[in-house]
Amino acid sequence: MSAVGKQTKPTWAVFPILAAPNTSIKSRYDVVIVGSGYGGSIAASRCARAGQSVCVLEKGKEWRPGDFSEKFIQVAGETQVTVGGLIDQVGKPNSLFDFFFTDDLTVAQGCGLGGTSLINASVAIDMEKAVFRDSEWPKALRNDSQALFSEDRRHFYEMIKPLPYPDDYPHLFKFDRLEESVSDLDIEDLDKNKLLYKLDLYVTFEDKIKNNVGVPQPKCTACGNCIGGCNVGAKNTLNMNYLPDAKAHGAELFTEVEVLTVQRSADSTGWDVTYKRIDGESTDVEHKVQATFVILGAGAIGSTKVLLRSKANGLNVSNQLGKRFSTNGDVVASSFWGKDVVNAIGIPFETAPGVDHPPGPTITTIADFRPFTPGNFDKHHVVQDFGIPVGLASPYIIGLAVKALFSGDEQYPDLGDIDKFYKAVKSEAGDKSLTFLGMSHDDARGVISYNNGIFDITWEKVGCESNFFQVNRRMKEMTDGLGGTYIPYPKWAKPQKRSVLTGHPLGGCSMGESGKTAVVNHAGQVFDGNTDNLLDGLMVVDGSIVPRPVGVNPTLTIGMLAERCIRLLAERQGWTIDYDTFTPLVY
Repeated sequence: MSAVGKQTKPTWAVFPILAAPNTSIKSRYDVVIVGSGYGGSIAASRCARAGQSVCVLEKGKEWRPGDFSEKFIQVAGETQVTVGGLIDQVGKPNSLFDFFFTDDLTVAQGCGLGGTSLINASVAIDMEKAVFRDSEWPKALRNDSQALFSEDRRHFYEMIKPLPYPDDYPHLFKFDRLEESVSDLDIEDLDKNKLLYKLDLYVTFEDKIKNNVGVPQPKCTACGNCIGGCNVGAKNTLNMNYLPDAKAHGAELFTEVEVLTVQRSADSTGWDVTYKRIDGESTDVEHKVQATFVILGAGAIGSTKVLLRSKANGLNVSNQLGKRFSTNGDVVASSFWGKDVVNAIGIPFETAPGVDHPPGPTITTIADFRPFTPGNFDKHHVVQDFGIPVGLASPYIIGLAVKALFSGDEQYPDLGDIDKFYKAVKSEAGDKSLTFLGMSHDDARGVISYNNGIFDITWEKVGCESNFFQVNRRMKEMTDGLGGTYIPYPKWAKPQKRSVLTGHPLGGCSMGESGKTAVVNHAGQVFDGNTDNLLDGLMVVDGSIVPRPVGVNPTLTIGMLAERCIRLLAERQGWTIDYDTFTPLVY
């Protein structure tokens, strides 16, 4: 690789501050939105466009391009870990990298203004239509599929603007390696042109002095640090589109605010949202804000937590709350030290311009095995390339080398002693390693629970479900095609306790036909206990309402569902949402 020096950010790339001081939260709004991930941000934008007074309460901090660390020690300092079944937490509750760890699984998510969009791989892909036709989705939603997949999908695409990695950008070695990884697969009637293709990404590949909502976005430098946080500003995170759009239409955004419960107001005319500030200078004093509508958009774990605490304090929510939690069948594994260079590890964003073969965005390409897998869609799976950000490069390489050294795998490249182990760590091993991310269909049997202030996620033998074995076998075959050593996720590789890792948690407030079987209806409205009645004005619009795994990156599905939920809210209330006129944010 050859670099041509550092690139400073363009002088026109001055990014807005979106959040107001959390001491300025008013006592009442028309709409209070909890969380600022895809569901929460969409709700904020659309409700503000409908002329409602909107307040967004986000637990994490505001992060702007240039704020993200590329050094491991600082990344570790921005990490929080919750251990299921224990009250203690490691790290600060507003840290960016948020892990929920149990014996059965580990969930990785983002915490900040923009939610997990700040640290995800920014992939837009539709679930199979067969998945959507499954009876676990409410009938009213399935009957509205034409509007969902046209109108709601279009609104999401027009705001977040996904594009594939351009042909006129530098060539990525991982394109070549993925082709090699599938070249010898024993699949009948395999068509590599249909198997491998570029994905639409929430990334900007041309300089925009002002994007459609008035925020500057320099073009992608292909530095490979998407999941560590984009310091360029090219990644279409929610603080580049929906959130500034909400602010431009009058919404008020607040960070470092942890919402505790939601309860009916004393006069039954609306809702009381109880929260506390977690900005480091505040105490555990609880505050309240009132609203006619409360919309939860804090993610599968966050929104479920709020409702579980609220239920413990008397809110009548379905007994299905916390159930049908899914990992989306996520599988992570690596091909270590293959035959040829991959360059899948991030580099400092300032030195990326001019590199002949940069890492490229975290994910660019899919090996889509769905059309080539016989049987029901529950057996279908996909595998994508997955890059490692520069801030995690050292522990990544050392971890793979240690695992390979002590695995006893005869394919390991002759590292029988410690001297050769250090050689592996210091040599080209990292440049020739590739991580895979797979998605499939688990049974969605996880349960998020709450007891005396302690949360847990339980799922007996989740890692023993057949989909995890199937995808690991596929990744092993692809590793063989690269001439590498196959390294599965270490906690899954232990037969006595096959724990899994997911970055795509779904469920917990699943949608369905009634409170007997679900928490919310097809429009995200919360059921009144185990009945068909609804808690008027209380909604959930994020990944927690997805009732089953979707088998691919779920952000597009979540975005479409959130757009639909707010579209239906506006129809019920007689609001008008102007989707076509963009009012640039002035700052």
